Amino acid sequence: MKAEAGFLEARPWPAARLAWTALAILALANVLSYLDRIVINLLVEPIQRDLAISDTGFGLLQGVAFGLFYTAMALPIGRLVDNGPRKPIIAIGVAVFSLFTLASGLARTFGEMFIARIGVGAGEASVVPTAYSIISDMFPPEKLGRAMSVFTMTAFIGIGLAYIAGGVAIAAVARWDAPGFLGELAPWRRTFLLVAVPGLLVALALLLVLKEPERRGGKGQAKVPLRAVAAHLSGQRRTLALVFAGFSMITLSGYASTVWTPALFIRAFGWSAGEIGIAYGALYLVLGPAGALLAGTICDRMTARGSRDAPLKVAAWGYLGTGLFGGLGPLMPTGETALAVFAPAMLMSTMPYPMAGTAIQLVTPGRMRGQVSALYMLVINLVGLGAGPLVVGVFNDALFTGPEGVRYSLAWVNAVSAPVAFVLLLAAFRPYRALRRET
Repeated sequence: MKAEAGFLEARPWPAARLAWTALAILALANVLSYLDRIVINLLVEPIQRDLAISDTGFGLLQGVAFGLFYTAMALPIGRLVDNGPRKPIIAIGVAVFSLFTLASGLARTFGEMFIARIGVGAGEASVVPTAYSIISDMFPPEKLGRAMSVFTMTAFIGIGLAYIAGGVAIAAVARWDAPGFLGELAPWRRTFLLVAVPGLLVALALLLVLKEPERRGGKGQAKVPLRAVAAHLSGQRRTLALVFAGFSMITLSGYASTVWTPALFIRAFGWSAGEIGIAYGALYLVLGPAGALLAGTICDRMTARGSRDAPLKVAAWGYLGTGLFGGLGPLMPTGETALAVFAPAMLMSTMPYPMAGTAIQLVTPGRMRGQVSALYMLVINLVGLGAGPLVVGVFNDALFTGPEGVRYSLAWVNAVSAPVAFVLLLAAFRPYRALRRET
């Protein structure tokens, strides 16, 4: 791999303008993927009422249904990313999740909604592995941390915009005297139709505007055999197991909070969907991206000074405080004080995500990045996305029953996940440094 690295350094990197243009297009696709993913959380109450869904059932929609194909599609998509043109993969993926978001608004039963969320997950599975691969071919290692942070922060922009736009859209759609077929649909259904449209336009833009970069994984362009990928993973199994496990706990807490925070404010504090969407979304829109950018800036500076495990250190230490503030926030007496306590948790909770992508790309050959990134997404989402929303839903139905039970369920999940993640990532520091020296 050292010879390969020398070959890569001898080749010029793409011009900064081209690299940042590609990043901007990919970032827009990522924003929309989170918009389609998150808006359902603001609509939890009318969806549960109209489709007769329990908290456990809603946890299944956001955890198992969405997560099932989001994770199942990750590895085959990663294989396609490493062995073929990447632009059509992400364009088709964006079109697919947009169409199934539209289908979510037309679902008449729990089963139909379950299938629609599976489709959303399948389409969104294309975005991260494809974007990671393209970005890694656009930016040199000393600039990759910040580039990954910019891309990752768009996820948090998407979350913030989803809350704000969702809150505004819900209120506006409820007042809209829609004509014909639209007028027969409940407001929550029209909201899904509304947020599906931009993704179809972006899918077209990806095909027409995005430039496919030259791969930077070696001189040859032959497909990498699966046995070579398996051998690479086996050689890094100790480090990757700890890294994947640590970020899985972070993802579990993150998805649990994203899915159930609107219900917390609606049930425990008496806020409307529009109120929580605008207030929580505006706060997240500022602090979420700020945390990701802060992480990337610190990581790049540490890397420039010779720290080989900078991504893991920034992730571990940055996330530690999330357990404290994320655990206390749901227990506050009012919605206003809850938001104030959630604020530092929002900032720190987003710091690990760009660091995960950075850490993995730096120890992975170019022709394997899509597959290793896909494996990473598979693992963290099986744990985080599959279990996070579901655990809170089960706690709500079985342990902390009553309208305010969600506050205790969410507090426990946040308070426990952060220290466990810290210990796992801490254990990965030394073996990760050894891998960086080898590559």
